[in-house]
Amino acid sequence: MSPSYNHSYLAYRVAKLLDKGERFNIHIEMTLDIEGCDYIPDIVFYERNKIDFLHDKIKSEEKPLLIIEILSPKQSVNEITDKFESYLNFGIKSCWLIIPPTKTVIICNDINCPLSYSMGIAKDEILGVEIVIEELFH
Repeated sequence: MSPSYNHSYLAYRVAKLLDKGERFNIHIEMTLDIEGCDYIPDIVFYERNKIDFLHDKIKSEEKPLLIIEILSPKQSVNEITDKFESYLNFGIKSCWLIIPPTKTVIICNDINCPLSYSMGIAKDEILGVEIVIEELFH
């Protein structure tokens, strides 16, 4: 499914707002190989490392620190939470779901205890990053 207009805009906004200080390597729509299954999250965050432009990778088996999914018009929340369950079971520390129509960010470090933000500051305590909801949906 191709990203929509709002989807692509929000992918840019969230990456820009969360990477103040350039603490991370941020990848957009990169294929992750998780226990033999391919996943293509919207945005993944890794620890800051030097990029090897000479030797590109088709897939990554490295665990990102954070995965962000932006709900598309034709996706269901259940589809995303199923992915989050796989990501968290694989050892990824944090998953975020951005829901454009309701201007909501859901932070999930534990599949059974997601935190939802529709205003103010959404803070990921595990990674020590935060985003102002009003700035994201500006």
